[in-house]
Amino acid sequence: MTGAGAATAAYTVEPSYGDGPAADPAWTQVGLNVSLTDLSIEQALQRARHPDDPTPAGSREGEWEGAVGVGFDLTDDNFHELVFADGGTALPNSFMSVPSATWYFGVDLPDGSTDARTPVGTVVIDATIEYNRGENIRVELTMLYGDEPDDITAPGTIQKPSVDDIYTYHGTGLTVDGTAQALLQSASLSLSNLASLRRGQDRKPYDAVTGAIEPSLSTDAIYTEKDQNTLSYGSTSGGNIEIVGAVDGSLSFENGQGDSIEYALSGLQPNTYNWADLITADTNLTEPIDYHVADVEVV
Repeated sequence: MTGAGAATAAYTVEPSYGDGPAADPAWTQVGLNVSLTDLSIEQALQRARHPDDPTPAGSREGEWEGAVGVGFDLTDDNFHELVFADGGTALPNSFMSVPSATWYFGVDLPDGSTDARTPVGTVVIDATIEYNRGENIRVELTMLYGDEPDDITAPGTIQKPSVDDIYTYHGTGLTVDGTAQALLQSASLSLSNLASLRRGQDRKPYDAVTGAIEPSLSTDAIYTEKDQNTLSYGSTSGGNIEIVGAVDGSLSFENGQGDSIEYALSGLQPNTYNWADLITADTNLTEPIDYHVADVEVV
């Protein structure tokens, strides 16, 4: 088994998909309290059988695919270069290639030896930025990758954040249609289907392009006014057609250094609305809401 201080986790942006590190790569640690939730490969084996034998004769490999899951406390906006395909600041509004990275996951073993895995052609499929009252801001990246060579050189220098860089819950702000949510309990900005792997005759992917992106926002706040309630019900405009209006909003974070990260949210439309803990002792009424979002941009 391994313990604290025995691992390395860093990434470097690739010049183009699957190229691996640049000639003089800049390696970056995504944040603090980094966790690796997945690092797996799938061979997509398919069984082959003879018609006169109930047991398989063997298996042949199919499409090769790797998966990576990384979570971390938010310390800076470096990860935007992996998520926002349009210059690291905006979601793409046209079909384009998406950014890819090489990751280095190394381990120091108790016998003094080392080992590493190096996903290449890694693209972010889903990204989530989460606020929970009383906790640090957390980011979760779900990624796919196309290769895992064994000739990647270990990072010499890794850019690492400091503890003071951590974005904590008390620097968070959320506005919806101009109304600030003062008693916010939780919020989750999710960017799904950011990328799609394209394949041809090879087992491994050819490249990666934009997917059918689905931004969404989930919030839960102590009920203080009817603004979100009214917005969620929509309005009737002629006949019996109910229109759920789209409004704009923003989600922002600030750390102890005075640095800020803000996301402009366009086209917020409530998909589900709920009252929670209306009749529960020693609790406050809250209103969990799930929004569809049309677009997200880094301010």
